[in-house]
Amino acid sequence: MTPRPSASPRPALRAVAATAAAALALTALAGCTLESPEPLVLGFTATSAEPLPSLGSGAADAVSAHALAAHQPAEGGVDVVVQGTSSASAHDLTPMLTADRVQQVPDKREAAVADALDALGSDVAGLTAGDEGLDLLSVLASAAALHDGGSIVVVSSGVQTADPLDLRQLGWSFDPGAVASTLADQGALPDLGGHAVTFVGLGRTAGSQPAPSISSTSRLSELWLAICDASGATSCTDGGAGASQEAPVASSAVPVVPVTSDATPCTAPLVLSAAVLFGGDSAALGSTADTALQGVADELGRCPSGVAADVVGHAADTRAGVVDGEQLSLDRAQAVHDALVRLGAPAGTLGDVVGRGDADPVVDDLPGGVFDDQLAAQNRRVEITFRSEDTAS
Repeated sequence: MTPRPSASPRPALRAVAATAAAALALTALAGCTLESPEPLVLGFTATSAEPLPSLGSGAADAVSAHALAAHQPAEGGVDVVVQGTSSASAHDLTPMLTADRVQQVPDKREAAVADALDALGSDVAGLTAGDEGLDLLSVLASAAALHDGGSIVVVSSGVQTADPLDLRQLGWSFDPGAVASTLADQGALPDLGGHAVTFVGLGRTAGSQPAPSISSTSRLSELWLAICDASGATSCTDGGAGASQEAPVASSAVPVVPVTSDATPCTAPLVLSAAVLFGGDSAALGSTADTALQGVADELGRCPSGVAADVVGHAADTRAGVVDGEQLSLDRAQAVHDALVRLGAPAGTLGDVVGRGDADPVVDDLPGGVFDDQLAAQNRRVEITFRSEDTAS
């Protein structure tokens, strides 16, 4: 592992730990039995064609919640797998009081986990792929092989250059479901049964690899979610862009996947995860939202005349048979609209701002009538949809 300078404490990571600690403290006060956390594996492709590896909010949230759920020694351990390496590395983030006793005081647990997150972040920044190319499929397989179940968070651009999913051969006009089905028929998918999988950083490239267009990035996300689902995962989530924009330290060669601007821009809907843009139950844009929205603003600047881009907010379905989240989804759509204008999107291209609440879910987040927050994350979104300006909205 390439040594990295020690990182200074990160306020964002400490805020994550504080939130999770407070939730666990309330659980304890309520007299609930605290179950052991399920295994958590972090996977990284860590190639020279991607930004410097980092946890980002998607991975940091998962790690913090996992560590703060630990109430026995070693329960807060996470495994880290890296493309092209033969074994996983173990990192124990359990907040300890002594060598054999777990810290139980909430604020001290929070501080211990925040420090451990800083240390893990420094270690992650030094990760480099052990072989050439980019092979997210192999990272998923390695991560799933460590435990029979639990959570997997993979940080990768997803711009695969290895068979049987070489995007140089596949191109960008694929049908995600058809590709996943073909790979399943070939027996080329990892076994993700029993695992909840989150992807972080899809479409985020660096080095010699040009960034795919916004619509190609959306299709790339659909591809990996389809592959994840076809591999039998219990849930599949796009956790949004990673935090790092720094140049990679990896040096192994990665073939360049050609990218082109959309032949017909402003046609396919653009889907933005609410988890990437907003805090929980909030319409205030987070500190990294501009990074996620700048590409969208640039894309809107390429829209042909006569096209209107509507901003549509969606919420999770929290109660069966009841319409929820209309105001929150509208407020979030308005926040995205205003940010896009500020970032340079032509105001004349932007059309209606709409809040749909939970009326149009992409998945059933109440399976069997029981709310599933991981599934709900896919329904919390803001979409940019396109129509002719002379078409009624």
